[in-house]
Amino acid sequence: MVKAAKRPGGQKTEKDPSIFSQEYFLQNQADLMSSLCLIIMSGLLFKPTRALSAKFCFVQHNTTNLTDPEIKPMYKVGQADVLVTVFYSLLCIAVHAVENEYFWEKIARRLRLSKTRLSEFMALGSTLPYHIAIVFGAVYVMKEEGLLLDPMALLTTVPVVEMPMLMKFYWLLILSFALHQYPEMYFMRVKNEEMPNKIIGYTALIVPMTAAYITGLVYPGTVVLIIHCLIEIMNAIATVMDCVGKQELAQPFYKMWSVGFIPARATITGLCALTFFNIQGAEGVSPVRLLACTIVLGGMVALQFYLAANFIHTVLSWRSDAKEVELAQKKADNFWQQRKEANKEAKKARAEKRVAKEAVVAGKTD
Repeated sequence: MVKAAKRPGGQKTEKDPSIFSQEYFLQNQADLMSSLCLIIMSGLLFKPTRALSAKFCFVQHNTTNLTDPEIKPMYKVGQADVLVTVFYSLLCIAVHAVENEYFWEKIARRLRLSKTRLSEFMALGSTLPYHIAIVFGAVYVMKEEGLLLDPMALLTTVPVVEMPMLMKFYWLLILSFALHQYPEMYFMRVKNEEMPNKIIGYTALIVPMTAAYITGLVYPGTVVLIIHCLIEIMNAIATVMDCVGKQELAQPFYKMWSVGFIPARATITGLCALTFFNIQGAEGVSPVRLLACTIVLGGMVALQFYLAANFIHTVLSWRSDAKEVELAQKKADNFWQQRKEANKEAKKARAEKRVAKEAVVAGKTD
């Protein structure tokens, strides 16, 4: 934000940044993105632009007759999904900006965090509602599809060529959220040295999701999203609690995150293996689709092994640092203990010298 300038009498006046400047875009990102979305949606009111605007706002590529109420609408993957993803990623940017400005930034100002802690607080705290929404949205979609009571149907329905409207819309929203994180780095003023790691992390999320959506692995992919987001929710809650000074509340979530991380990766790996063997025996799967699904599942398994190895390396480094800190603390305690004993000895020696001196003076007086 631009700092307010002071008048001669001490009264403050707000200084607006120049139009089209970097600060202007950073301050008005929510207004700009929401206005762009309104322009696209307003095209639905006019006949010449209605068809074009509909490609941005509504799910496309229907394969069934929508006029028959008895037939369940089914949709396939198509090129128009790119426009829908871009449109809803703009909405994600606007919602994210409003969330940060009216909630997370106000809390951060009261806490007066350091730059490092503020970066962690804003990064994990602002994405926490999205991860919660992903989990609840996935559960709702699975409930509507009747998969909660019959989870094994997830393996018998892959890979799919067509999917219900609710499932496709859910996945388009997920891809929109993943896509909006790239420009969000600019709006969140992420440092240049932090960008490579964030870009790698975002790419490791959006590439497997996009591949799963294109190849028709949306049903097992939904379960993978639930498992992944539950672990991320534990980590985000623990970090937020730690930043606000509630370490006693953060510790249980840190433990759940650390204990559940490896089993979560193992569960995802097992689900990918079951899906692979189920596809091998499925009928009507073309060799090209089979190869594509195999590559996607193999990449997912490799990603889980990488995340698990990185997690183990991080935990071991934390323990090593903790041991070094403990050793340094012991050395410091021993130093001060020796210093204290030395002071006692010196004080005792001075007292004995004083007594001896007093005795000599007393002898001379006698």
